[in-house]
Amino acid sequence: MIAKGKSISHGTAALEYDLAKEINGEAAATEIHRHELFGCTGEEMVQEMKPYFVDFPNVKNNCLRFEVSPSVEESAGMTDADWAKLGNDFMQRIGLMNHQYIIVKHSGTEKNRRQAHLHILANRVSLSGELYKDNWIGKRATEAANGIARERNLVQSKDIGKANREEIKQAMDGILARMQGFDLAEFSRELEKLGFRVREARASTGKLNGYYVTSRSGTEYKASEIGKGYTLAHIEKTQKNLKYNSISRNYGNTLKPKDGGLHL
Repeated sequence: MIAKGKSISHGTAALEYDLAKEINGEAAATEIHRHELFGCTGEEMVQEMKPYFVDFPNVKNNCLRFEVSPSVEESAGMTDADWAKLGNDFMQRIGLMNHQYIIVKHSGTEKNRRQAHLHILANRVSLSGELYKDNWIGKRATEAANGIARERNLVQSKDIGKANREEIKQAMDGILARMQGFDLAEFSRELEKLGFRVREARASTGKLNGYYVTSRSGTEYKASEIGKGYTLAHIEKTQKNLKYNSISRNYGNTLKPKDGGLHL
């Protein structure tokens, strides 16, 4: 199970998105639980939070947003009551039970219709008027998810991350071994055919500094997190080695790598 968290200033927009989520034109959102919120729309609920913001006029990010995602296998067969318990367990562990919040389940993602997950929006100010500190909020969300995973004997986020990176690496290796020469645009297209999205990282000057790959489960990784050999500085060498190894297996190890190509 994995969890993400961040503080945001656009609570209304985020909650309206969570409540109205559709996948291929079909409703994908189900409200699971709410605490001390009574409005019918995202805007109405965030309006209910605003009186608590008054004592913190300089705080821009006054809402907290979380995503909690068990694996597809773990969530199979979970009822809405199970999802509500999961969401409330998470809020208990992260210390937000005394805050206004709403939990919404999405039945899947655009990339994976079976990847159900929770979105949680919470007031950063508690019902008793204390401001929740948002430093390291992403790390705390991960620790809360890992604690729940240990209790329930689920897969922890670090294990999912390792599996995601290995899946991306295997897909990359297969594509690189087939390519005649490295081209990032072609490489990206082939990865996307397999369900992995590629995002270029460019400087303000437009210079290409690197790239990111999003796993099938939706987590994005820097190329360096997949492996040093997959960064722009080293990926051509990796491709040559993979291509050599692939051809070598087919020709009984009669090939020798030399600068500029492969030689019999």
